[in-house]
Amino acid sequence: MRGYAFLLALLPAPVLAEADPNAVIAIEQCIATATDTGRERDCLGVLAGSCMQAPDGQTTVGMMFCVSDETDAWDVLLNREYQAAQRAWLKFHEANCAAAYGIYGSGTMRQTAGANCYLNMTAERTLELRTLYNLMN
Repeated sequence: MRGYAFLLALLPAPVLAEADPNAVIAIEQCIATATDTGRERDCLGVLAGSCMQAPDGQTTVGMMFCVSDETDAWDVLLNREYQAAQRAWLKFHEANCAAAYGIYGSGTMRQTAGANCYLNMTAERTLELRTLYNLMN
């Protein structure tokens, strides 16, 4: 199995489009303003719609690029949200397993309790994310 991972590492990485930083900022500002009224979803498509008003955005190909450019900006925000949520879970994971370890004071069982906590929580999180992924596919 490790040999396969090595072979995969040799393959070229997919080229990901880079989002226009101004587009990301514009969406963030829209969300910040809309959060006060609970209308964050109104920000969806605003940049693409504006882009489609320009002469280059009025063709089928232009429309596709407008939508694709906004998608790239939302993808940046999605990755930030995911990373923040995962970091929060990791803090919870650490604190919960520190508690499981600490319950046994200075006894030798604390090593086993802490290790089992890490095992169980890591496996459960993996299965949780896998289930979510499978539900979406």
